[in-house]
Amino acid sequence: MIYFIQPKLSFISGGSLYNLEIVKRLEQEAIGKNFFYSLNGSVSELLQHLSVLPSNCIFVIDALYLTIPEFKTSLKQFLPYAQRTYLMLHHLESLNTYYSTEEKKALWSDEAQWLRAMKGIIVPSFQLRDYILMGGIETDKIVVAFPGIDPAQASHLANLKDRSENEQITLISIGTLYRRKGQLELVEMLAQMKIKNFRLHLIGDSEQEANYTEKILGSIKRAGLKDTVIVHGSIPQKTMLELLSQSDLYISPSTYESYSMATAEAVAHGLPILAYATGAISDWIEDGVNGIVIELGKQEQFFTALRRLLKEDRHELNQLRKEAFNRTLNLSFNTWDKTYQDFLQVFTNNLRSDLRKN
Repeated sequence: MIYFIQPKLSFISGGSLYNLEIVKRLEQEAIGKNFFYSLNGSVSELLQHLSVLPSNCIFVIDALYLTIPEFKTSLKQFLPYAQRTYLMLHHLESLNTYYSTEEKKALWSDEAQWLRAMKGIIVPSFQLRDYILMGGIETDKIVVAFPGIDPAQASHLANLKDRSENEQITLISIGTLYRRKGQLELVEMLAQMKIKNFRLHLIGDSEQEANYTEKILGSIKRAGLKDTVIVHGSIPQKTMLELLSQSDLYISPSTYESYSMATAEAVAHGLPILAYATGAISDWIEDGVNGIVIELGKQEQFFTALRRLLKEDRHELNQLRKEAFNRTLNLSFNTWDKTYQDFLQVFTNNLRSDLRKN
């Protein structure tokens, strides 16, 4: 029996959606169960729960717990369970670009101890796998299981009508409002341009980091953008899909993604993308063809590209939109069933590894 240990969040993130789809299939096949435990819960209490479970069961634990200092420093207490524990690695704190080099090294040092101790690791992209391989983690421990992306219904595909020079451009960005997602920087870029021929929809939980949300709202107010930047917070899936179909350009100002499910959804709906080169974004976007991909740290280039598309070159935007729509028809993303099969591969790989060692 596989026990999938994860925090119960007050919002839907890409990682929690992924976990939900995996657990649903584990339960359908009667080989796994969900195990919710508070992100800020006592480590000793969690270990007490684990101690009464069958000695031959397997644990899969969401690595989001490693962002909590008390949890991250509790590895010694977890060692008795290490050889039957797998990490579901959606996020590594050491990859956040706003930390200094020394801070990143210290964060990675703690994370790497967990990764080395666990039996196996599931990651959502080759990019994240390659990062931890460079940190000395064994190849055999890691399985890449891309998230599932549902194909878009025809009614939700982007509108291909050309936008004229004076026509309003609809922008959309999806993701929880917090620092590494870069929504504040995006709003500040738009404020600097001093234009009003756009509408930006910011979609995502706005309560997790309330202080960051307040900064975004303050910037919108100071720039006089209340009518052009709409902060929706969390909205129903149906409403989000409708907004995607009405948009002309998807923007991902995020400086760190392990995969970027929201961007993949936008690609699947035929939208061109303006994004930093993080996660798996460059797997789907050819720079200058169906989107624009900016090197991390090049904020001025991001600003210049956005200004060009909104103010200077409507022809370029229309061409990106057409190519994005055409490529969507031939793109292939994982189904959730395929993701589940890839997820299970980590257990098979470890069984093979154990047999070789014996």
